[in-house]
Order: sequence, then structure tokens, then C-alpha cells
Amino acid sequence: MTDPPRIGLFDRPTAVYLSGSSRSLLNWVAYALCLPNAGGYLWTDVQLDGEVREPDDLLGTSRIPVDRFFEVSPEALVLDPRAGNVALGGLIQTTDSAASVETFVNFLRLPAHAQTLVSKQSRSGPPTILILSNSHRIAALYSWRTTGPAVRSIVAAGVSLLVTWADAPTESRHQFDYVLHLKGHELARWRDAVVIVEKGAPDGPLRSGSERRLAEFPGVDSALSEIR
Repeated sequence: MTDPPRIGLFDRPTAVYLSGSSRSLLNWVAYALCLPNAGGYLWTDVQLDGEVREPDDLLGTSRIPVDRFFEVSPEALVLDPRAGNVALGGLIQTTDSAASVETFVNFLRLPAHAQTLVSKQSRSGPPTILILSNSHRIAALYSWRTTGPAVRSIVAAGVSLLVTWADAPTESRHQFDYVLHLKGHELARWRDAVVIVEKGAPDGPLRSGSERRLAEFPGVDSALSEIR
């Protein structure tokens, strides 16, 4: 019996957009995709005041180490355009290329929480994955124009980004390298859920336009098999 094909999704820094209608299922799948990553992961959840988690939500368990998990309000993830503008004034006279200056300025415009997480990661080993769950809750804070630069500045810093989106997808999803849709509603029936690759690789398990049952997705089944 041959081993299932590797996804290789996070072998290099990349940005992944994972949408679906079930927050619980999205969280479990994000966990399954990131668990085997050699560079580890850091998980940030966009929380609302007074929110009570669903009983079967992964984030209500102890599977994610406390030093890798952060809860933030939507307001904590607002971009700071003034920080980038101030830096631009000092960098515009340097010999750096226009592209590198733009990337650095966009990084400085990121929320302080994101800058801190990215800055602490080593660029000498496998890329760390930054997970942002419930990212639909900051949709009003990011437009098509601002999403792309923010995403690209994180990836350019040598880390990967995986966002989960439990709402109707927006056009900004096209700013990501991979756009995956999870078709499934009940966590208990996760094996029947389907992963639809709207945007992906030219070939392999994540080929653009491909569909695959979650139970057949490489590596995911072992992480989710404990769900009854």
C-alpha cells in the first residue's frame, strides 16, 4: 500500500484562504493542515465580547498550547497607515528597490499583534504558519486595496498565513495564493465534507478546480479521526 500524496502546502511561505459555513469544522481542518508543519504554528482567533464557543469547537479544547494561542478583538487588527507613511518619508531616499521599500512599509502598517508574531520567527528554518480564525469579523477593516499588501508583506517576511472565513467569500480572497472552500455543515459528518480548490497549484492534490472529500485529503483524516 502506497503512502498518500503529500500536500506540501506550507513547504514555503504562502497565504491560504479557507472558507466554509461551519466555524467548528473550519477550525478543525485548519488545525489538521497545520499540525504536521515542521515550522510550527501560532493561532490567533478574532473574538467578540462575551462570545461563548460551540461545544465541539476545537478552540474550547486544550489541543492548542497556551503559548501558541491568542484571542484578540477585531479592533486590535486595524491597519495603521500612519506608521507606514512616517517610515516612507525616511526610506524614500535610500538605495533600496521600490518593491522592497513598499513591502517594508506595508509590514509597518500591519497591526502591532501581527508585527510582533512575524518578527519573532526565524527565517533560517521551515516557515511558521500564522493562523487567523474568524477572519470574516474584520472584513470591514480590510478592502481589496489593503488586503493584498498586508498578505504579501507577511509572506515576504518568511512566514505562512492561513485565514478561516465563516461567511460568504469576498473578492479579497483572490489576493491569497490558495483559495479553498469547505463544503460541509456538521462536524460529526466531517468525512463527507468536500474541499473545493478554487485557486491552487497547477497539479497535485491542490490543483486548481479540483474537489476532494475531506476523508481522502492527505494528512487530514488522521488529525480528525478522534471526532465522533
